Amino acid sequence: DRLSRKDDVAFAEDFPFPGPTVVVSGQEDQEIEGFGAAFTEASALMFNKLPEDLKHTVLRSYWSSDGLGFTLGRVHINSCDFSPESYSFDDVAGDFALRHFDANVTHDAATMIPLIQAARRTALAAGADLRLLASPWSAPAWMKTNSQMDGSGRPGLRAEARAAWAKYVSKWVSAYKAHGVPIWAVTPQNEPENVAKWEACVYSPEEEMDWVGAHLGPALRADHPEVKIFVYDHNKHHIYRWADALYSHATAKDYVTGVAFHRYTGDHFDQVARVHHDFPQAVLLASEATFERYRWRPGSTLAGGDWGFGLGYAHDILGDLNAGATGWIDWNLLLDFDGGPNHVDNVCDATMLTNGTVLDVHPQFYAMGHFSKYVSTGSRRLLTHVLNSRQYWGLPRPYGVCSEEDGLSAASFLRPDGLVVVVVLNCAPQSLQFKLQEGRAALGTRIPARAIQTYIFSRHGSVELQV
Repeated sequence: DRLSRKDDVAFAEDFPFPGPTVVVSGQEDQEIEGFGAAFTEASALMFNKLPEDLKHTVLRSYWSSDGLGFTLGRVHINSCDFSPESYSFDDVAGDFALRHFDANVTHDAATMIPLIQAARRTALAAGADLRLLASPWSAPAWMKTNSQMDGSGRPGLRAEARAAWAKYVSKWVSAYKAHGVPIWAVTPQNEPENVAKWEACVYSPEEEMDWVGAHLGPALRADHPEVKIFVYDHNKHHIYRWADALYSHATAKDYVTGVAFHRYTGDHFDQVARVHHDFPQAVLLASEATFERYRWRPGSTLAGGDWGFGLGYAHDILGDLNAGATGWIDWNLLLDFDGGPNHVDNVCDATMLTNGTVLDVHPQFYAMGHFSKYVSTGSRRLLTHVLNSRQYWGLPRPYGVCSEEDGLSAASFLRPDGLVVVVVLNCAPQSLQFKLQEGRAALGTRIPARAIQTYIFSRHGSVELQV
């Protein structure tokens, strides 16, 4: 009973109601870019192991109009932790002219690029486009201060390699383009504050802005002027510091579209909203989210996953979009039953898991569908207020947690076709009766316990309900 259409409900003239009330205003805010997930090497390897019928199921489920209708994706430049081993496309030490750069990106052409091409064909057949965000985890080892791809010194990048690394990224974009895979945007570095045990390259905000302003921005502007740059690409709790560094920088701000962020330090929606308020020119993008496998609750199964993960995704998507985010990108599209492959055992859950013959769909898939299926690219968020409902004001919590203390949550959008979409979330263990009000019209309705609902309607018209 997931993402299934329910009986229509009708608006009437507004009426008094003492309980939770979702009020949809006519005030528009940010434009929505879309939703999607990451084409990691791990995902591509698992996709490649599937029989043809299950490959078709994956493609249809994610990118067709009958599926989730994903329009965004993410891909790693060089290897990441969700690669069986570290690799780059120029391992010749001191090759600052990049004469040995593999312009065919042969490693990625084996499995990653074919998956992206198939996904893009499926999206295009549905009348959509698939826009890719590319992020490096690490420069080649010889460009780094620690002389290896895993881990990082401080700073991570050798000063004499800055220009070559920027040109490397540009050549990588050219190589993907030559395979028929255009890149929509890049981030300078995945998780620049993280001295990880996997591929990493640490920057301070000032170091990243200096590199973008002096090297990456000019290189992409010259070679690929259509490619956007999103800085940061790390956890929300420090997003304001990085946004302030960007818009205080004399040159970097001229090349940058906005700020990307992750969720792994908890909600911090207030920090995203603060950036949206103080730097309204910044396009904000939630670029990675997942649940690490240690978060599975006792009794969870491979087949069914953890329903709390679905609620946690919906909670995070609602909070980020209401704070000003323009899109939301999940981490791995597909993993094995152990949450990999991953060369440092940093295993995670995913919306789909497989052993090569069985495909298990997890609750996060359905949670994302309440947004990606119905909130189309080009929609605009409508300011929405939830009245007479509790809100969580307690201590910081781990990422992806929501409970009865969060009350009723909602976000609303005006689609390009003129329809209004309202997504409602109830994390409480009991159902809630509430009022949905838009202008002078309203309806009384109920959301089940621990559930997500989507309402689609013309203004002051009847409502289509998805649960």
